[in-house]
Amino acid sequence: MVALDTQLLQTFLEVSRLRNFGRAAESLSVSPSTVSARIRQLEAHMGLALFSRGHHRIGLTPAGERMERHARFLLDAWERAYEDTALSERHQRRLVVAGVASLWDIFLQEWLTDIYRAYPALGIRAEESTPLRVVEKLEQNMIDVGFLYDTPRIREVGVEEVATLPLVMVSSRSGQRAEQAVGDGYIRVEWGTAFASVHEGHFPQRLLARGRVNSGRIALNLLLTCGGAAYLPRDIVAPHCREERLFPVEDAPPIELKAYVAYRFHGEHRELIRELLGKLG
Repeated sequence: MVALDTQLLQTFLEVSRLRNFGRAAESLSVSPSTVSARIRQLEAHMGLALFSRGHHRIGLTPAGERMERHARFLLDAWERAYEDTALSERHQRRLVVAGVASLWDIFLQEWLTDIYRAYPALGIRAEESTPLRVVEKLEQNMIDVGFLYDTPRIREVGVEEVATLPLVMVSSRSGQRAEQAVGDGYIRVEWGTAFASVHEGHFPQRLLARGRVNSGRIALNLLLTCGGAAYLPRDIVAPHCREERLFPVEDAPPIELKAYVAYRFHGEHRELIRELLGKLG
């Protein structure tokens, strides 16, 4: 079995992300020749070509595409092993939490701040992630707790509803009707499959939104700076409505969003997680 240097995997993932050796070298603060040498070394270890090299652009080979997923898993596992070992010297327990971006905006940041202050002996790692990555990390036991909008079906992972979040449509224009608001200038926020289903039911004939984002924070900033309309959490837009920077679209139906937490039934931190979840809300 060949032992791989984690630097090789990190370099592979950066080249995979940027599709450019020079930009990957700049991102990693090394020379382009170092990046090329690391990729050649990794390909020699694997006995496979991981990148197809064209005149103007490089891409992943089928082997490289498969390797990308495993490289992320290996680096995550190594980082977790290192943190578990190192943190055990200074902290009694450690917790890894991941959540989709907009939930951090709505309530997870406040919850994290509260437990960070209240549990000084607890080592905490917090991540903002996509729904798919939250589910993958739960499946691979790379995180202890995941927060998301949909209910994943993973063996020995329990899912509980932790919040109901009312979404309202707001617009940068006063007096706008819903039919107008979902037209030109509408910003579609990807709140998950449950939201998408309800939204389609209310607006089956809407135009394809010019802007599509997966973060309420991004949508709010676009509305405030460029104008338009979007479905956003009521509590987040309330101050802007009071200042008349945004306006409720009165005939747009509110949509309730459910937030869920997922964690392993028999994980080592189960009781701690239950205790910490009690501090939500």
